[in-house]
Amino acid sequence: MRKLLDNNTEIIKVINENVNKLPFVISIPHSGLYITKEMNKKLNNVILANMDWYLPELFEFIEKLGFTMVINNISRYVIDPNRDINITNNESYTKSLIYKKTTFDREMYKIPLTKKEIDDRIKRFYENYHNTLNRLIAEKLKWFNKVYLIDLHSFGKQIESDVVLGNDNGNTMNKELVQYINNLFVYNGFSVSVNNPFNGGYITKHYGKTHGKCESLQIELSYFSYIDKRKFYEEEFSYINKDVMNDCQLRLQKIFEKIIKIY
Repeated sequence: MRKLLDNNTEIIKVINENVNKLPFVISIPHSGLYITKEMNKKLNNVILANMDWYLPELFEFIEKLGFTMVINNISRYVIDPNRDINITNNESYTKSLIYKKTTFDREMYKIPLTKKEIDDRIKRFYENYHNTLNRLIAEKLKWFNKVYLIDLHSFGKQIESDVVLGNDNGNTMNKELVQYINNLFVYNGFSVSVNNPFNGGYITKHYGKTHGKCESLQIELSYFSYIDKRKFYEEEFSYINKDVMNDCQLRLQKIFEKIIKIY
């Protein structure tokens, strides 16, 4: 269920922050459930759909493998850290930092947000997430010549692939590494598409844009492959088919055990 932010809420969770045995930072920006109390008062009766449901639970094996991971506990509907900070008022949720409409094109607010509320969200949540990512990447670079950022997402859209790998059409991670990861997914029973229909969001493009000390890859996982094998509609907190979840988790763990070897 949706949760209301209070003074005791952990806004960002970092796993293995001071463990530097691997040159990886894993980001989960869209699984957060918390909204602010002020936002809750202004919302219409809308469904906050298309979250990256249950990804922290699905990838809980990451900690014991030694990866460093950052999880955003704030809902993407409060503010989206996977958007360009310079675009705050675009009508489309695919571009705007703060959505005016849900992913199903429903008007979110019965009372408009104030500039102060928007500025507060940017400072408390957006900048906080990116400051954390920058800090973790900088720390890894003290130990390794290169860092690999993996940005994890999921989707309910009906497409043919279970997994979509995005490297901005070759701009954020070299094609040999992407092909290696592609092959790992295929070997473990997933159908894979590369850069279609998702080629990487702001996080992937921003941090991996130079192909220098940080390479980045977006991994999008279909709800169908880990929540339940059915069509998904405008809904929140989809029922989990535990057999589907457990099977997917075991296969993903095998993949990430091999991903470690890319460096």
